[in-house]
Amino acid sequence: MLSRLARGIAISALMIFGLSLELRPSAQQPEGGLTPPPRPGAGKPAAGVVAPGSPFTLGERLTFNVSWSNFVTAARVEMEIAEQGAFFDQPGYQLRARAETTGHVRSLFVELDHQYISYVAAGSLLPYRLINSTRQGPRQSEETIILDQTQHAARYADGTAVQLPGGTYDLPSLVYALRARDLTAGANYTFTVLYDKELIEVEAQVKPRERVITQAGSYDAVRVDLNARLKKGGRYRARAFFSDDAQRLPVLITAQPAFGEIRAELSSAVVVPRVKSPLAGGLDAPRMVGEVPSEVERGLPFGVGERLNYDVSWLNLASVGRASFEVRQQGRLGAQRVFELVGEVTTKGAARALVNVDDQVISYAEVTTLAPVRTETRLVEGRRQKQTAADYNWPGKSVRLSDGTHVAVAPKTLDLVSLFYAARAANLQLGATHTFPFLDANYRPRTLVVKVMKQETIGGPLGSLDTIQLDVFSQDQQQLVAQVWVTNDARRLPAYIAIRARFGEIRLQLTSMIGTK
Repeated sequence: MLSRLARGIAISALMIFGLSLELRPSAQQPEGGLTPPPRPGAGKPAAGVVAPGSPFTLGERLTFNVSWSNFVTAARVEMEIAEQGAFFDQPGYQLRARAETTGHVRSLFVELDHQYISYVAAGSLLPYRLINSTRQGPRQSEETIILDQTQHAARYADGTAVQLPGGTYDLPSLVYALRARDLTAGANYTFTVLYDKELIEVEAQVKPRERVITQAGSYDAVRVDLNARLKKGGRYRARAFFSDDAQRLPVLITAQPAFGEIRAELSSAVVVPRVKSPLAGGLDAPRMVGEVPSEVERGLPFGVGERLNYDVSWLNLASVGRASFEVRQQGRLGAQRVFELVGEVTTKGAARALVNVDDQVISYAEVTTLAPVRTETRLVEGRRQKQTAADYNWPGKSVRLSDGTHVAVAPKTLDLVSLFYAARAANLQLGATHTFPFLDANYRPRTLVVKVMKQETIGGPLGSLDTIQLDVFSQDQQQLVAQVWVTNDARRLPAYIAIRARFGEIRLQLTSMIGTK
């Protein structure tokens, strides 16, 4: 009964949703050193970003309440268009989805957590990489699946493969593919969907418009009847309603398997907003007489709109989190012209169940020196939550924290995020050495020495890259604390970072970038 319920939730009401994360072993750290980057030869450089041209937008997050039988709240589902960029050598979208049982269903019947990351091609929305994680009670599984649409094969981490017909979708991408279709009454579509290692034939029949009412409001909706047939036998029928507007939101999904009706109802639909900025003027603010030119004129390796996305590994565990660095905008903070620089790191999937990390640092850095004018730090690490704002008084060589304390600082002391950009902007000629004073996450003064070591070609998700290796030392102990490989071009992109932390080595691998020069 429990397994049938879990499967029913996953296939019937969640026929249109997917879920997951991968947690797999990585190369062992060399004795006495840090783990080097992948060897070159991992493929061609990533292609550029493609414009959406679709009824959905980047940052869209849909939340559903799932009811089952007499249980009004049986599960919760989230779907998100998380990123757009070049992933694993292809332009596309990163779709994320999660489903979890809740309330009495979770405590009495089945404890189910299902997560999914799906990378889909920008034009066709066909998936080419899936990261799938399922936890049902004490049992847990994680898997990465590579879908080669050209060779018609899905390849699994255990070495097995499944032959695919052309144009095979997974569960999340099917939702977006349907939304992008012409949903005129009378239209019929046939899809092949990969679920685990099974192929499901899905027939979609577009019916006349209907009025539906959900927790998110009332909608004039397009009804689509879905008939799913498994290759190994078994049928599942569902009915989906999409808003009859340009967005084509999936507002309601119903199914009636043998063990009771399932109803997935849209409860909220938002585009995740950016944090409100205190900057005045923003990108279009006029420049004062005698003001320093913008980043383009100064020849910085980055510009407004650049966003770098990283996969985070820890010890021998890969893909335990994600990190990003973004040049959000340029404007004025008081009388000073600054960049708004944002760094974020979060755990994900199974790692998030062990420790919930959701940290963000916003640095308002002066455009000429990249020294911070103000830093806002939000740390969420397990049950620990901390928010701190720091205002820099450079004439007084001090920093005033939001709790009223003061920290003495050396001239041009950086914060964690401005340090990332100041190192890129430095003269990285071979043999050069640079010293950077900075404040750590707890606003304690630290100093790092960066030595430009050698030129090296490395591999990774973005293909082979010509890079420069930087060795980072602590000034007090002269101990190697990190190594960074930045691209040997005008952009100085940190492609791979290995950090020696007190709780074990952390590695950041650049997986995609948007808005680079």
